[in-house]
Amino acid sequence: MRPPVVAFYGPPMNGAAERNHAIYEDLWSLYDLFPHDGWSAWNEIAPFYRPGKTLEIGPGKFPHVPIDGTYFVDLSRVALDALSERGGLCARATTPLPFPDGTFELVCLFEVLEHLEDDAGFLKEIQRVMRPGGALFFSCPMNPAYWTYYDKVMGHERRYRGEELTTRLEAAGFEVERICARHDRMDRWFGAVFGFGTKYLGRFTSRIVSRYLPKVAALPWEWRDTTDFSEAEQRGGVTVRARKR
Repeated sequence: MRPPVVAFYGPPMNGAAERNHAIYEDLWSLYDLFPHDGWSAWNEIAPFYRPGKTLEIGPGKFPHVPIDGTYFVDLSRVALDALSERGGLCARATTPLPFPDGTFELVCLFEVLEHLEDDAGFLKEIQRVMRPGGALFFSCPMNPAYWTYYDKVMGHERRYRGEELTTRLEAAGFEVERICARHDRMDRWFGAVFGFGTKYLGRFTSRIVSRYLPKVAALPWEWRDTTDFSEAEQRGGVTVRARKR
């Protein structure tokens, strides 16, 4: 039996949520849905995917799993409408998450944690809605030294240190299994230009992003059986597979 799907409408969670809603409600209106198998990470995710037992949090219009039969939560009504039209089971993002304990075998959230005021608390909430042994896939930017104006424009609260991620994951009841270090750093001048374009020239910038996204998303970053985030800190980004204890 599937858990109920909540209506799209509801108040944003807090100040960070309000800021991100304001950014992404407009931003996602400029993009089309991107296919899940366009992301190289799908090859790693696919063995864990089960329709009706998978939740993706904050995908916008760039989901990393098949849409039809998958649960999605997001702040953007524009994104939720688009996902729902393709068979997604959609709910407005709230805390706590609108699902019973132990519902999902797979949870994904890509480029979401850095947007949250209480990221540690949200990881515990994700753990609550997962079954024991369930898989968690997430990505986030690394290394505060790489912070640029683009991070600010995109609503980021932070870039992570490996030690921070390890502590938060362990406290929430997760064990890291595999790490994929990715290039996610910009020179400050480029971050300023890209941030300005995203904020003030959104339609123009979205055309550039849409043109190059298929190539960037398909880059074959290497996955390693490790819990060491040092390479990810150096490169500036990480995708992680963790397991609920």
